[in-house]
Amino acid sequence: MNKNNISKFIQICFISLGFIIPISIAATNILLVVIVLLWLLEGRIKQKLVDIFNSYWNISLFALILLYFAGMFWGHNHDNAFWEFQRLSLLLLFPIFTTLTLKKQTIRNGTVAFLLSTSISALFAIAINNNIILPLGEYISVISKSWRNSAFISYNYHNILLSFSFLISLYILIEKKTKYRYLLILCCIIYSISIFTEPGRAGQLLFNVFGLFYIIYYNKYRLLRLVTLVLLLFGFQWVIYNTTSVYKNRINKLSNVIQNNGKNVEGKADDIRYVFLHETSKRIMKKPFFGYGTGSFSTVFDEQVNSGHNFKEHITPHNNYLFVFFELGLLGLISLLSIFYFQIKDLLKLKDAVHRVILPLSFMLLMLIDSYFFIFTLTVTYMYLHTIYAKYQSI
Repeated sequence: MNKNNISKFIQICFISLGFIIPISIAATNILLVVIVLLWLLEGRIKQKLVDIFNSYWNISLFALILLYFAGMFWGHNHDNAFWEFQRLSLLLLFPIFTTLTLKKQTIRNGTVAFLLSTSISALFAIAINNNIILPLGEYISVISKSWRNSAFISYNYHNILLSFSFLISLYILIEKKTKYRYLLILCCIIYSISIFTEPGRAGQLLFNVFGLFYIIYYNKYRLLRLVTLVLLLFGFQWVIYNTTSVYKNRINKLSNVIQNNGKNVEGKADDIRYVFLHETSKRIMKKPFFGYGTGSFSTVFDEQVNSGHNFKEHITPHNNYLFVFFELGLLGLISLLSIFYFQIKDLLKLKDAVHRVILPLSFMLLMLIDSYFFIFTLTVTYMYLHTIYAKYQSI
């Protein structure tokens, strides 16, 4: 296979990946393997390695992975180490994505493919939630019938992908001249409806936080418009709260946990995230420098924490920062934060930097809610979108 054909296949696979990520984990895996093989066949390995190690955030990524290997030499157990190394192996694709030779049109088409796929997913999810159609697993055997599924994938991942799509659409609408302006506005409406009729809180958080950011950033010198748009945003939340039982129940549950300091009327902790935050923080203070070792989290909690929860089912504390800090200590946490620090620093050098840095900032916000840096769909999505944001100068 000559280099021109390899390059064409790389462009096709990259665009296809944008469409497939929101729909199929299995197909995403296949495309990732093909992209890696094409990357190897393309050659220029020495130059690619030079480019990889010229990037500080890539070096930080390798440092984090090496610390996970080193973490096997301390702590009294490593029960979930295999699970973690599986996730870490996926992160090794990040440097490969940074050195893919992608054409400007490929980046554009990859963006369109991703937005199209999430729009289709949102429309199916809205139809399912309104009992217009049955869950897709009833029609297509390869789609899971799990109650957690929203259209094609789990509802929490679905909502996050829609929120990313919403932010990308806002970026294009605000900064770029496009003949598809009204179509993008329609997509934003579809994303919004689907996000707030699903139980996933992470996507709703991203929508609200960065929606408010855009309102303030672009209207900070226009007080009347600023106040009007903020009121409209909160008005939208009020309407959704009073018309959508899913959103109302989520808000009420969160409010109850906060008001009762994570405890129910009997005094027992009934919110596992509260338990994770409280108990993980306590144990980090006992071993802040090296942590408890790779793969130790759930075993330590199962042995030491008596809160009525089954910690064998939870490999992480639903917080990426606490998870890394707990197992690898301060060096691990610094390595994790350095990845995003240097990515943000690089993106700030590009045109429309304020829009580009929202991507790593939004992912960092998500990592407060769960260990999304170790979750397949979200990790691949972030790698894909970061490649688009970093490589294309004028989406």
